[in-house]
Parts: sequence; C-alpha cells; structure tokens
Amino acid sequence: MLYKLLNDKEVIGFIYSSSTELGFCDYCYSENVPIIDPRELQELFEPIVSLFKPVLLLGITVKEEKLLYQKIQDAWHIFKATDDRVIDNLLKNILSDNVPPTDLLLSSPVEIEALFNPSLVIDFHEKKWQNFAKEIKYKNRFFLNETIDLKLLADLLISFSKSYPRGKIFYRARISDKSGYDIGNMGKPPAEKATSGRANPNGIAYLYLSTKIETVIYETRSSYLDFISIGEFKLMDTLHVISLRQITTLSPFMFADQLQNYMIHQKYLSRLEEELSKPVRRFDKELDYLPSQYLCEYVKYLGYDAIEYGSSLYEGGINLAVFNDYKLEVKSVELYEISSVNLNFKKLS
Repeated sequence: MLYKLLNDKEVIGFIYSSSTELGFCDYCYSENVPIIDPRELQELFEPIVSLFKPVLLLGITVKEEKLLYQKIQDAWHIFKATDDRVIDNLLKNILSDNVPPTDLLLSSPVEIEALFNPSLVIDFHEKKWQNFAKEIKYKNRFFLNETIDLKLLADLLISFSKSYPRGKIFYRARISDKSGYDIGNMGKPPAEKATSGRANPNGIAYLYLSTKIETVIYETRSSYLDFISIGEFKLMDTLHVISLRQITTLSPFMFADQLQNYMIHQKYLSRLEEELSKPVRRFDKELDYLPSQYLCEYVKYLGYDAIEYGSSLYEGGINLAVFNDYKLEVKSVELYEISSVNLNFKKLS
C-alpha cells in the first residue's frame, strides 16, 4: 500500500484509482492491501524529475549537495517515510524504466536547472515583476515597456481554475446604522462611486464577497457596537474562478508539464494573493494597487468571472472579487450588532 509512504493527495488518489488487486506491499510491509507497481507512477513524476540536472552537468558548486530524492522531499514533502533508504529505493523503482540507478541524475547531487539557467532563472522573472510594478506605478500606465509574459501566465492560470456551482451562497457585509440596508443597497457600488481597491481600478466596481458570514464581518473591520448589514447572495449560474489560495502548498502533480512555469511564476502569484488579502488601509496609496489591479484585469480579460484569495483578517476565510456579478442575486439581508471585539497586537519598535 504505497500511499502509506506518501503525503501527496494527488499521488494517493492515483494509487486508489489505479490499483486492481490486493496483496503484500514490499515498501510498507502491509498485507492484503491495494497494490500498484511503482513504475505506474513514472508518468506522474516525470515533470518533477525533468526540473533537475546533476550539479556536475550544470557546472556549478552548491553549499549543500543532495541527491534527487532529498531535493524532491525538501521541496514538496511528497514522501511520508522517514527512512531515507526507503524513499531513495522507491524513487529509483518509479523511474526504473527510463533512468538506471547508476545514472548521474540518481547517483550524484542535483539542483533545479531553472535556479541556475540565466534564461529560466526564477529571480529573472521576479525582477521582471518588480520592474513592471515600478513602471506601471511611476512611469507608464497604458503602454508598458516592461511587460510580464502574459501568455505563459494564462497557460499557468488554467491550473488554478475552479468553478462554484449554481445555488452556492456567498455573503457581503456593510457597516450601517440601526436601520440597516435593504436588498437594493447590498450590491456593488455604482461606477461613479467605485474607488480603487486592491482588485478593482477607480471607476470600475467589483462585487467583493466571502464564503462565510464570519469572514465578511472581520473584513469590514467593524468596532464594538457597530451595526452590520449582511446580504446573502445566491449564485444563479456557474461561477468560473481563478483561485490563488495556498499557492505555495499546492501539489506539484497538479501542474504536469506546466510545473516549471508554476515555479517561475510562483513568487508573484503568491505576492498577488498576498496583496489582495491585505485590507485597504487609510494611508495606502492608490498607486500601490496598480500591479494587482492589472493582473486582476487580465484574469477578467481571459474570461473568468472572479478571482479568489484568502483573508488576512480571518484565518481560513475565503474572499472573492467578482467581475461578473450578474450571476449572483441578493436573496436576503440580516442586521447584526458587534457585541465584543478582541484585539491582538504586537510591539514594532
């Protein structure tokens, strides 16, 4: 039962669906369990293995030399086994049809090529993002010299797409007086009143929603004894979403031949999610929102209905910036009062 030695849900799911017999597992020593030939996992592991090259062939020196199974484990914690010999042996058996155990890829220290190849290096793309953000904020707004690879990004975003089914409920909250807001005032603001947010540009309104009441209450940053009107929105058609939640913890097996693109873009996708998650502050400059607004506009241009990101104010909370709000309908509004507030704080200086 190989999945006893694995942490990754994608691989575990593959084993469950592929196993056709019960027997004795040579790796976890369990009897009468679903078994699979490790070589059947080869196709899953190929995109990961292809990222690596022997240090000797890269012509570099590294501070700490590690073998392939160690580098894979360090990066993604795919294996649950604690015995290095078991992990090493399992990986060699998975790759045995194409890579002999004596191959430098399995017998010598390796590194991810993209970290050292000037044309692929991840820092190169990170610098391009920094230059792009600087230009759009301070130099050119509409005709940019420093662009990011949007085609590559579009291909990658497919891996982050998901859909919410018709009937799904979302929530929006607005601080109000004791009378509360009616249904007609719970939608997105009119264009002439739409101020810049982390996702929407000035004058273009998006509908900001959450999947839980608790999340929208925290997102309002309300105070003790404040009144909050919370609207319940029902999804009337399938909502196609790009989800940026938990970018850094996703399984590498989700990306197949797009894995290298994911690693190249991971930093600024994580930064986009981080920027969207931050609450809008009184002292923020609108210019600071331009890079994230640009990428949200690109997601909208690609035909998606919304972008999803985590809440920095409520642990585990899920927020959405909805571009196509016509797919949602306000069903009811309830009035709440904040009865207590607990503040956590830390000393900065």
